[in-house]
Amino acid sequence: MPTATLRRPRRRRRKRAPLLRLAAPILALVLLIAAFWIALARFSTTREDDPTRQARIVAIDAGHGGSDTGAIGVNGVRECDLTQATAQALWDLLEADPDIVPVMCRSDWNEDLPAADRAKRVARSDATLSLSIHMNSDGGSGQASGFECFPAPPGNEYNKNSLRFADFIAAEMSAAGASLRGDGGVRYAYYDENDQRIIRERSDSNPNDYPSFAMVNSTGCASVLAEQCFITNETDLAAFASPEGCQLAARCYYRAIRQYYGLSPEPEESAS
Repeated sequence: MPTATLRRPRRRRRKRAPLLRLAAPILALVLLIAAFWIALARFSTTREDDPTRQARIVAIDAGHGGSDTGAIGVNGVRECDLTQATAQALWDLLEADPDIVPVMCRSDWNEDLPAADRAKRVARSDATLSLSIHMNSDGGSGQASGFECFPAPPGNEYNKNSLRFADFIAAEMSAAGASLRGDGGVRYAYYDENDQRIIRERSDSNPNDYPSFAMVNSTGCASVLAEQCFITNETDLAAFASPEGCQLAARCYYRAIRQYYGLSPEPEESAS
């Protein structure tokens, strides 16, 4: 009789639950997401949440926009188009700068917003510096020319720092070829009870009872209003209000902003 061969019964393999089969890829995905958020947090800390950088919030104001076209210059050029072009060029420079945070005073170029309301936006933005960009006009005679800017006036708590910023701007514009009006291109402006503008030179440090521009008087930070050039003067227009001129002026403002914060006029990578 043949000898029977004993065979061990085969163990039935347990089928892995679908969830267990997915455990490894799910864990890998979780680790990948965690790594992404850690990297993002580090980036935010170094760029957005850096206290030093957050102390350098700059408000940029295109002085005219929407239905407020501003002055009309040579060949019908509009002040609003030029202030917007310069403001956009300055925004681009500051947005690319890792040391500074820019904010705009208008939500878009066509927004109708009075200066007093734009000043309130600056005050709410935590900005530590504000620049309002304008073009000048002599009413059409074409004789007046040059650059001038107006810091927060004497008596305003931000006068000293505004004056320092204005000096940086005037120096940069002068180096770029602009002639400076008045005492080194820095003056004070007030409006009387008849809404007539009164100009005082920077040497007049006495507080004035008349108000100045809203964009330097009510922003809650160091502020300057710049009259970039006379668009009623062909030479000025070509130098500082052409597409290249707006870029040039924006570069001057940008360098002045960096100097105001104690930074080199240009970031190291741009300077090299």
